[in-house]
Amino acid sequence: MAAPNYGTDLTPITLCDSGTFLEFTGYTAGTISTVPETDYYIQGGGCVSSTCKTTLNSIGFNYGSGVTVPTDGAVYFWQFCGVPTSMNTFNNGGQRCIIGSGTGDFKVWYSGGNDYFPNPYGGWKNVAIDPTVTADLTAGTPDGTLQYFGVALNLPTTYPSKGAMFGMDAIRYGRGELRVYNGEEADPATFTGMAAANDDINARWGIFQYYAGAFLFKGLITLGYGAAVYFVDANKIVLIDDTPRCGANFNRIEVDQSGSVVSLTNCVFSALGSTSKGRFEMLANAEVSIAGCLFKDMDTFTFMSNADIQGTTFLRCGQITAPGCILKTGVIDRSAVAADASAVVWNVNTDPGDATAGYLDNLTFNIGDNAHHAIEFGTTSPLSMNINGWEVNGFNASNGQNDSTFYVARTSGEVTISVNAGTGNFSYKSAGATVTIIQDAVTLQVTVKSLSTGVVIEGARVLVWATDGANYFYEEEVSITGVVSGTTATVAHVGHGMKTGDNVIIKGADQDVYNGAYQITVTGVDEYTYTTNEAIDASPATGTLITSTFAFINGTTNSSGVISDTRTLSSSQSVLGWVRKSSSQPYYQQGAISGSIDSVNGLGVTVQLVSDE
Repeated sequence: MAAPNYGTDLTPITLCDSGTFLEFTGYTAGTISTVPETDYYIQGGGCVSSTCKTTLNSIGFNYGSGVTVPTDGAVYFWQFCGVPTSMNTFNNGGQRCIIGSGTGDFKVWYSGGNDYFPNPYGGWKNVAIDPTVTADLTAGTPDGTLQYFGVALNLPTTYPSKGAMFGMDAIRYGRGELRVYNGEEADPATFTGMAAANDDINARWGIFQYYAGAFLFKGLITLGYGAAVYFVDANKIVLIDDTPRCGANFNRIEVDQSGSVVSLTNCVFSALGSTSKGRFEMLANAEVSIAGCLFKDMDTFTFMSNADIQGTTFLRCGQITAPGCILKTGVIDRSAVAADASAVVWNVNTDPGDATAGYLDNLTFNIGDNAHHAIEFGTTSPLSMNINGWEVNGFNASNGQNDSTFYVARTSGEVTISVNAGTGNFSYKSAGATVTIIQDAVTLQVTVKSLSTGVVIEGARVLVWATDGANYFYEEEVSITGVVSGTTATVAHVGHGMKTGDNVIIKGADQDVYNGAYQITVTGVDEYTYTTNEAIDASPATGTLITSTFAFINGTTNSSGVISDTRTLSSSQSVLGWVRKSSSQPYYQQGAISGSIDSVNGLGVTVQLVSDE
């Protein structure tokens, strides 16, 4: 890459160094100077000045033809007031911007007042006006042509006795885009470089200016315009200007070009207004790194999978879309999303608590003014997910509420969310899927080895079941019906509390086909089915006492000789079980399992089998 480059799309309407200027009808209290003002200009070599008196004063310019302002764009006006205490308030139009089709046919937008920044100190200010935003006033019958442009001053009762205390400098129009590209590790693009380009005496675009140890920004910053950018900065403050007469999408930062690198460390971004609070969006899957930053009162954030955001706080911001990126060890504080919306959206088939990446680990969520969710899991999110180290504050403990912690957007299926080392209420609202939250789960792990060689045994059959009802049911009475000549058995079991994929041991049926260890499919809160090993010969099942017992493990060991089960236990759970390998060589004699699954630490058991050959 070459040295960083900074440019803009803004097109001059007038730079006010020369030309013929005018007053608008009804705004003629002052007198425009006939020569350029060279004492207090802000851009180029001069500006236009005027005396100002009580009531309405104006300075205008006829561009000669109409202009077209792009979508979300604006007209940028430089305006000056040297008598800030004499002007009216913002709501009474102390300062104004004018755009119209003639000197008597125009619209007026309020742009300042004695109670509005930078007043009461006065001086130069750059104002952005989107002509599609509803005007504060209309004069005559403007036909929509954007040809006449100017600024105005409203002095209600007093005015200066001498001097031209009212000025106008460069007027430009466009999207208001600061285009940043190129740069390299030894010479990256920076905020300081952006401001230097903006603040050059022959530029003064009004997009990104140095301001009292910080930077004042409005418009669109494109990082990677037309070519990749290498942008690195740290320990900077960016204030997003209050632009009440622009649209919500006006203030915006975009990251473009997949080869771009953008790194922000310990930076602060703070919105000064509420109309266009500033949005951040990745348009290409660039390498974006954000560490230790603060985003305050901003709008929405849209990241891509290559983003790495750590230790960052989003204070009173809009929704954060995080599709498979790293967003961890940060704080989402009082999100500004609407009621029943979600502060974060995760809509990608990736476990947010992946053991290697830990995409969303160790986040803190503090609920905002509206009853909202901490996170939405979209329709492509996994059916089984882990949440690690979250602290959630203020969310509802009850499921199905607008402020339940999780929102599951799936309309069907079964979703399991395992919360590990979490603090606060972990509840859910679902669009239709069956949701199970497992909080602070523990693991029962069985490892099977050969007694003689110590080698792990793959394919060993393991069955472990509850021996009391401390957490799951033990020998509860059930009734069973079956499809005669078929293999589907239906169990009536009141309040079984299981999910599809769990296992049970059925005993006590006179028809042996029903007895055994089976994986179940849940068909209701009081019912489930399983598939028998042989065709059913009678229905319903009969027996003095037919029981069902919960089985924690019912399967075979993997290539590491291990099989395990993870779930939440409210208290320690006693279990029994057996291990055998008799269906294929090498054969082993059956071994026993007994112990207690600790509700905090779980249980790990190693079973050594004796060869049966």
